[in-house]
Amino acid sequence: MDTTSQQLLIQGFSAFAGAFFAFLFLRLSEFLTKIYQREVKHYNSLVILETQLNEIGGIIHDNIYILPNFRRVITSGNIYFNNLHALPIDKSHYENLHDLDLINDLFSYFYQLRKINDDIETSTSGYIDIKNALIQKNITPQDYKVNSNLLAQNLGYIEVFLTDLEERTVNLMARIRVQIKKEIPLGTRIQQLFIRTSEGKLNPEDIKKETGKLKKEIEATKAQSQKEIEEALKKYKIQ
Repeated sequence: MDTTSQQLLIQGFSAFAGAFFAFLFLRLSEFLTKIYQREVKHYNSLVILETQLNEIGGIIHDNIYILPNFRRVITSGNIYFNNLHALPIDKSHYENLHDLDLINDLFSYFYQLRKINDDIETSTSGYIDIKNALIQKNITPQDYKVNSNLLAQNLGYIEVFLTDLEERTVNLMARIRVQIKKEIPLGTRIQQLFIRTSEGKLNPEDIKKETGKLKKEIEATKAQSQKEIEEALKKYKIQ
């Protein structure tokens, strides 16, 4: 093979190799970009979930706070004007999360929320009916009290379910907090040759510690809220 042929061969191979490695680099870049975007969607969903669980926890607390007085008032034959509130359910995160264990936990959690919402809706609409019937004098006070006693039993069950759900909400929020700390998108920290979407299994001890920390925060918030209520009642001389 003469020198000219060798040069043509080398040039042809160089052109082929350049195009081949450019193609590989492009595909690799696209692959890593998709992984990073998937990481970001997962992480953002975790952050949104923590916010939503905070909101759900607040509504659960408000409902639990209302229920004892609700039962006391209606079983005494009087009318109660406050209302229980339904718990928000958002299933849009399923398509963005990549943690199957968390998705299964959320599915079970939202199923429990839906059942409690059904109970709240049934009890609320039922009480509105008997309350309006009493106001419009379509039933006697005695009939109102009989129906209210039955409703109060159901409200007691709802309080038990909500108390259990409050504990489950705290545990789920603690788990998500730990994941948020561990699963920051790697592209925002250090670019590496291989990008992974998780830093391994969550440590149960970390979740336990976060749960304890979260419970203390919730109790502090409750105590502060109760203090503000008591101060307001004292200020305006309301017994």
